[in-house]
Amino acid sequence: MHTLNFDYQLPPFEKTIQLYGDRAGGQGDFVFAGLAELHDDKFVLIKGHSNSLEQPDDWRRFLRLINLAQRLKKPLLLWNLSLSSVATNQHHTSLALGTAIQDTKMQLLRIPEPVIKVFDENCKLMSVMQEIGWGDATIVVSPDEEAFEEVTDYIRIVDESTEVPEQISDLLQRLSKLDPDKLFANRMASIQNLTESNG
Repeated sequence: MHTLNFDYQLPPFEKTIQLYGDRAGGQGDFVFAGLAELHDDKFVLIKGHSNSLEQPDDWRRFLRLINLAQRLKKPLLLWNLSLSSVATNQHHTSLALGTAIQDTKMQLLRIPEPVIKVFDENCKLMSVMQEIGWGDATIVVSPDEEAFEEVTDYIRIVDESTEVPEQISDLLQRLSKLDPDKLFANRMASIQNLTESNG
């Protein structure tokens, strides 16, 4: 991947480098995709919106960034990406899209680095609980905590976006202590639970 923007302003991150597509693929439709720094922690960050992950180019760029996080040994931070619902609804719309989704899903499952997901007040999700199986920890900005049946050490509900940076730092500290095999096992278990609950 190559970069075209070294000075992209994206609060609450102090430093960001926007990364774009390579010669073989499109850029994808994201608010931001690249490198970010928060409180001395460095991430590969992908921030989306309601139209993200609708085309094969989106998923191929997503996959390249997962691979980059693995090469750099950096955590992956996914912000307002409705992975599970989009993948379920669009997997069968075309062969190219289905292949891109499957390749990305498998790589996301296997990545040895922590995967943290954030859903802020701008994200409209039918069910945030449906999205938990695609990562190791989830932060949700919602004043209505009663809407969530399960809150654990790795599922955080906060009232305002200003609370998210502190939660990211705390979760990263906890997740960094886990062995990659434990991360993999936890992801597999959460996906299995999600499949059983939807079945």
